[in-house]
Amino acid sequence: MPTPTRRTFIGATGTTILTGLAGCAGSGGGGTATPTSTAGGSSGDDTSTPTSTAGDSGSEADIKIGVLLPFTGEYDWVGANVYPVTKMLVDEINANGGIDGRNVGLVRGDTEATVDASVSAAQKLVNVDKVDLIVGPTSLTFTGVKDLIEENGIPVISPSAGTTELDDVGGEFIFRTVPSDSLGGRAISKAIRNEQYNGITDYSKMGLMVGNAPALQSFKAPIKSSFEEYGGTVTNTLDYATGKSSYQAEVSKMLQSNPEIICLVGTPEDSAKIMRAAFQAGYEGNWFVTQDQTNAEFLSLIEPQISDGILGLVEADNPEAVEAGRIEQFTADVKAATGSEPGIFAKNTYDGVNIGTLAMVAAAQDGDVTRESIAANIPTVAKPPEQDVTTYSEGASAIAEGTDVNYEGLVGPCDFNEYGDISSPFAIMQADGTEWNQIATLPASEL
Repeated sequence: MPTPTRRTFIGATGTTILTGLAGCAGSGGGGTATPTSTAGGSSGDDTSTPTSTAGDSGSEADIKIGVLLPFTGEYDWVGANVYPVTKMLVDEINANGGIDGRNVGLVRGDTEATVDASVSAAQKLVNVDKVDLIVGPTSLTFTGVKDLIEENGIPVISPSAGTTELDDVGGEFIFRTVPSDSLGGRAISKAIRNEQYNGITDYSKMGLMVGNAPALQSFKAPIKSSFEEYGGTVTNTLDYATGKSSYQAEVSKMLQSNPEIICLVGTPEDSAKIMRAAFQAGYEGNWFVTQDQTNAEFLSLIEPQISDGILGLVEADNPEAVEAGRIEQFTADVKAATGSEPGIFAKNTYDGVNIGTLAMVAAAQDGDVTRESIAANIPTVAKPPEQDVTTYSEGASAIAEGTDVNYEGLVGPCDFNEYGDISSPFAIMQADGTEWNQIATLPASEL
């Protein structure tokens, strides 16, 4: 195979401006969107947390949705990306008469991205606020609240938890509209091993570096096992401590195994330090990074001469949604409602909230909206071969007419398997030093 040309490093290492972009919180990714404050608010607003907007409390609503995510701390961007989309949809539902004539409210639970805070917030949502559905949490805290969710029969749809620890525990109360890291890991290995997806070569010798945070570790086994399954050799699997000032020792150990490409799973800040250290040590191979780093913010942390040509992975939009203009319309709707571009997990949120609220409509049609009836209807409103619908209003109208529906999402068909998981296509990206460009699409059927 051809040897990748080493990227020329121009200038001294200097000082790099580090942003506050957080690392993996599921299938990964950072975001910069902030919640929209609303003077006067709406009936979807909650006033019980420090991050709430002004307005009526969700506790006064007839149907309540809890949003269990970090709104403060290092991973506050997750809540900032998810909440505005949830509120946009709830506001639209309430403006059109609510669900079965009942108003829908939102109650926030701030997990602070810690297990202890997540448990406390979840207990309040479940036992005090008595929410009917929870949106969230992230991979960082899901395992801490899983037992509480199952014991209380509270339906949960997470738009951000890709952790492999949920691969075989959902399907009754727990669902997610983000693909598992098991699928993402396979996509990474498939792309590295096949020139048709990476556009360079069929890499056969891969090094694997993974940060020691639980949400990052979720990727390790799927990447390693699938790369070997696809006929490749993992030259070294190296765990590293996150948040260090220098990674020269770790990089030196990795380079001794002579990888052609290194798959790097980490936060943007750590990844920039690792890649810079490898460049200075003379590494001439390539890199493949996860969704956490495949964004503009990461490229701003690293010199273009180092990032030029590296590969990355992001969840791809549903091709049918792209062709129909639904992705473009969604972006315009979010900008109109919040003043900002939709961030990472925004599309997953759109699909999750639509499915959850359509399950409420179906439950009301069958009798009453309860936690149990919502959970039972979540997989049925996104199940082929029923009538395809792509919005809440379209689905609610069909259900009201007695028609069974199959919600088709922005991130994929959203057909839940027995464990409450979905499949999704992935986009293979390549950096030119200043921006990411999509070079291939990897269908879920290939994984």
